[in-house]
Amino acid sequence: MLFFVCFISSVSAQAPGMLEFAGKTTKNGFPLVGATVTIYRNETTQQEQLKTGKNGKFRLFLMFGYTYKITFSYPGCVDMHLLVYANTLKKDRNDILPLYQTTIPFFDKSYVGVNLEKYKNPITKVVYDGKKAFKDDEAYLAEFMKNLIISPENQAKILAEREAKEKAEKEKLLSEIKAKDEAAEAVRREEEEKALAAETAKKEAFFRAVELARLKEEMARKEEEFAKNTPAIPESMETESIRLQREKERKELLASKNKEIKTSYQNDILKLVAENERYEKQKALSHQKQVAKTNSVINQMRKQAEVTAKSDQLNQDIKAKKKQELENKQHKSAEIKKLVEAAAFAEKAIKINIQKTLPNINRYKRKTIPNTMVFVDEGVFKTTRTTTIVMGKKVEVYRKEYYLWSNTNYYKNDAIIDETTYNVEIAFFSAYMRE
Repeated sequence: MLFFVCFISSVSAQAPGMLEFAGKTTKNGFPLVGATVTIYRNETTQQEQLKTGKNGKFRLFLMFGYTYKITFSYPGCVDMHLLVYANTLKKDRNDILPLYQTTIPFFDKSYVGVNLEKYKNPITKVVYDGKKAFKDDEAYLAEFMKNLIISPENQAKILAEREAKEKAEKEKLLSEIKAKDEAAEAVRREEEEKALAAETAKKEAFFRAVELARLKEEMARKEEEFAKNTPAIPESMETESIRLQREKERKELLASKNKEIKTSYQNDILKLVAENERYEKQKALSHQKQVAKTNSVINQMRKQAEVTAKSDQLNQDIKAKKKQELENKQHKSAEIKKLVEAAAFAEKAIKINIQKTLPNINRYKRKTIPNTMVFVDEGVFKTTRTTTIVMGKKVEVYRKEYYLWSNTNYYKNDAIIDETTYNVEIAFFSAYMRE
């Protein structure tokens, strides 16, 4: 639930002629330390930049006579800014020392509970009311808060669209990765096939060369043995039948060697085919393992996305419930306030009707001017404003306690009183306060 807590108080302990601008930054209801606060004079010239300190608090001083743009940023959160109009006061004005306090609630950029387009504009405009205080431009603040909160139905719609977009992006990424892997695998297969064919051709050429050399050597050896074992016959005496016989034996020997070469070559081819089949089976098995691993990763990512979606939906339901509870409390407080105001108005009307004559002003006695002191104690969840009135020996202590969730209590001398009584009595003494 996004809300602002802005209030105005006055103290007299600061340098004259300056606006004290103080507050704190929060996130998810807890103080946010290390947020960056940047001040631009006349909305363009950077004057100062600081980091929020302990408990997310910050404090700065703005001279009169200028307009200011104050920006708030934190990594991963939506940037915000507001405007301060102090240009209606003269620079040498030194009779007012206002204190403006506010709370800046940060939230993640992925948060869907508010309309992010609104934050391109100032979250509020602080203006001078012509008296002695700076306050929010109520009309602008009301317009800014209008349609700021996104309904649970629209939140669910935005989350569904975001989830569908993320799912499409994941599927597209996985598809691209798969296409790249398939292309790389095809290139690798083609290169392996080319390398295997070149290796096979090289082996075949080597085997043929070796076998041819062996056959030549065998033929030379056989011819040498034949010549050695055969008596030398003059060529003129060699008959045609002997020459034919020798030619026949040479052809038979050559046919036998060719058969051996053919058988050896066929055996080598069978071995290569068997080796190729074994390699293809190993490659297919490796591819199946890779596909199974990829499918497992995809299933795991899908399950993780489902768990994340359920968790986000549960968080949204809890936030919607808290928002409804807060709205109920605010509505109840508003109704009680209306009843109190109506009762006070009725009581005042009755007193006016009963009164017959105007009081004699000659009977009035000059009262002692009271001494007043205002102290503001700001806590994490509760802020206490204590007003002490000293009139002679009489001391009256008024206390106003207002909490972060918009609940306010009023006390007089530690006894609880209603808001109307508190406002009436404080208004009486406000004329004597140095603000």
